[in-house]
Amino acid sequence: MTVEHNQTLVSARLPPEPPLGHFQDDPEPAFVVPGSAELTFPREYHAALSDYFRHCIARDPNDLRSHVRRIYLEHEAGRGEELHAALLDLFIALGRRGAGLRRRMLELARDTLDPRLFQELAGAFAQGVDAIHTPIVPGSILSRGIEGGLNLVHPAGEPRGEGPRDVLLEAREYLEYSQVEEARALLERAVLREPLRAELHLELLDIYRSTRDSANFSRLSEALEGIEIAVPEAWQALTEYFRSLND
Repeated sequence: MTVEHNQTLVSARLPPEPPLGHFQDDPEPAFVVPGSAELTFPREYHAALSDYFRHCIARDPNDLRSHVRRIYLEHEAGRGEELHAALLDLFIALGRRGAGLRRRMLELARDTLDPRLFQELAGAFAQGVDAIHTPIVPGSILSRGIEGGLNLVHPAGEPRGEGPRDVLLEAREYLEYSQVEEARALLERAVLREPLRAELHLELLDIYRSTRDSANFSRLSEALEGIEIAVPEAWQALTEYFRSLND
């Protein structure tokens, strides 16, 4: 019997490989999902997959594949609240971008979403959704703004108040998206307006130090001295740091 014939017999006895993305023997989603192109998975794994996609989105808010799979998953399961949270996260991640994708996902969810929630997302479609000024929604990864309120969604660009907490959160959002200059300018204005809030100083000093921005540091130091504000000790520490760079 030839080697080729033996190999044919062995292959005939082996079961076929399961399609990529199908769960066998209850594997972890991390071992199955990344290599799969599927959008739907067996219902018995929906709970584990929902947690997995949430983790992926928390790690990378721009992971659109995980956003879409999560939406399909919650739609197939008929879980309206979880579906709303998944859609809200997609809208926040995209902002005003990806109108076609946002429209398709919203239409997909129409028959499962509460009509009021559907209308609120549809109403914010053109301007996008702002993470900070959107009330925290249970199940959402990216909404992290005010708690409570009458309206679920505040479109990005809508006139809004800039309270102390909002300033700090908005600056951190800028930093998350590498918009360092915007965060610096925002915090500088906030420090001059509310010079007694130590956390604003510390956040701004971190930016000065990480970017070695001695010019803007000196400029704001002089402005604070001009209004006779007692700055935190961290300002002196950063002054010495910048001096050491010039030695």
